Amino acid sequence: MTRNKLSTKFKAKPDKEAWNSICPLNEYKLLSGQEAMEFGIVPTGMNDLNSVIVGASGSFDGTYMYFANYCRIDHSFLDQDPYFELYEFGNSQSSIYGILHHSDYDGRTELLDNDQLIRISASGCSVNIQFTAKPDKPSGTLEELRNQGKIQGFDFAWEQGNLKKYDI
Repeated sequence: MTRNKLSTKFKAKPDKEAWNSICPLNEYKLLSGQEAMEFGIVPTGMNDLNSVIVGASGSFDGTYMYFANYCRIDHSFLDQDPYFELYEFGNSQSSIYGILHHSDYDGRTELLDNDQLIRISASGCSVNIQFTAKPDKPSGTLEELRNQGKIQGFDFAWEQGNLKKYDI
């Protein structure tokens, strides 16, 4: 499922330093909806959260993606809405941010262009951030989740980054 429909109607409160204190690079943290609201990473009106999985990618060129994956029960299904902020080349301001949707909402979402997709992949992930299951632990590394098959959207870019790293 391609999740490249972006809505920029919401901007989380934390800056780059605060994101890193919430969740260091290459790690994840499982938060309650209330904790995530207190950090300012939940859009107004999104009150029916079951949990929020926060993560931070690492990269090989100084580009990082912080994300908050909002998990809520929609009827009998788990609905995931990932929010992300991309910080490129050591900049302190995010260059791309927003909620990634699997549907197109008229007047609310836009299609990411190829340049944006390439810039996002430089962070070690893709726009298809998705959890196949809730993490077993309240925190850990993204590598643990990859090995358990509980996260998608980091695999391809992560492998390409490792290939690039070892080709040098």
